[in-house]
Amino acid sequence: MGGGLTILSKNNLDGTPFEFCPTHDFELTCPPGAENNGTSAAILVSQPSQYSSATISCMLLGETLWNPEKANFNDALNSSLAYQVYQGLAQKDQIYWVSKKEDDSDNCRGIDTSGKIFDLDCLSEVPALCSQSAPVSTRYFANNSREWQLDHFVENKQLTGYRDYHTFKFRGVRFANKPERFTYSKAASFEDAGEVDATEAGADCSQPVGEVKNGSSEDCLFANIWTPYLPRMGDSKAKNRANLKPVMLYLYGGGGTSGSGKNPNTDGTNLASRGDVVSVSVNYRVGSIGFLNLNDGVHKGNYALSDALSALEWVNKYIEYFGGDPTRVTLFGESAGAMGVHVLLGTAKAKGLFQRAIKQSSPDGYPDGRKILRYMNYDSLENNYETTTKSVLRAAGCLNATDAVACLGKLSGFELVNLPTNAK
Repeated sequence: MGGGLTILSKNNLDGTPFEFCPTHDFELTCPPGAENNGTSAAILVSQPSQYSSATISCMLLGETLWNPEKANFNDALNSSLAYQVYQGLAQKDQIYWVSKKEDDSDNCRGIDTSGKIFDLDCLSEVPALCSQSAPVSTRYFANNSREWQLDHFVENKQLTGYRDYHTFKFRGVRFANKPERFTYSKAASFEDAGEVDATEAGADCSQPVGEVKNGSSEDCLFANIWTPYLPRMGDSKAKNRANLKPVMLYLYGGGGTSGSGKNPNTDGTNLASRGDVVSVSVNYRVGSIGFLNLNDGVHKGNYALSDALSALEWVNKYIEYFGGDPTRVTLFGESAGAMGVHVLLGTAKAKGLFQRAIKQSSPDGYPDGRKILRYMNYDSLENNYETTTKSVLRAAGCLNATDAVACLGKLSGFELVNLPTNAK
């Protein structure tokens, strides 16, 4: 069994940690701020250790060793530990540290995958089960306070993320540096030392007010990552391989003019915990910021697609640090995101960066009254410039400018995407 941390929770897809959320609203989510007492879930510390070290490992997480007197094993861990065996990550007779009896400070105890308790030599080296008392997140509430935060190195960057009841979360992770306007992005490097606050999602890409109410920016190429498993820092990639999870990278919809990687409707918590995958959502540039083609041989549009490519390249290089397997990446998206998936399936630079694809509500061939919209008949640069770009330039007062890029640079990103014509 390799090292690392795995959250073992029973996810009923209703937001509830069982008895700790006695009431529900119409969306079947736990009330904001709902807590649990750390008995219906556990954090598996896979690295075998002696009892004293296991106790310290739990303490460093702000937890204690899992207490079998305070929870029903069949409700809490039966299926989770059986799943570890099914995956080949543990033997059927594997024993895990649990807490000592409150009235017996001398004898150490372990529990097997069937829930049987054993007296165990305190110097034995086995994995440990810690309590998991982090609160449930909902679309309205996430507690990322210091109590639930953890520091995790990704190459040479120290990322501070947090955990909730079901997953470890890293929000607002920069996968590409801010590109110059109308240029293609490049995947960010984490080779340089530094500290990254990954407890809050980054800004959305510049777009008209709608799905995103405020705060959009041209500096927006951030990823959000949800994972049920974190490898032990310092372990070799070969040692981690068996534990790595499939990866699902999501591209949002929005007609090519709007969308958000932090939309609460597409939060990756349940997908990661229920599907046992590493779930990733990313921002990409939209509207004229993401697609405007100047037909000058340099600024050819489709900057949004370069963002998706940069995200795939970043995932390919760094997702192992979050417990993901870069050889099992599924790219999926909805509506405009599905169109992006369609295009990337035929893009040479994307070859080898993902192995599976899902198109959800892809609009290619979508019926519109008596005609069929053939979205996937790609427009030529020349025709796109005549039918779209000139309208943008005219509205911006830049149609006759000798340097269209400089002229458009006088407008903020928000002003540019709110012109009467918005490229997509």
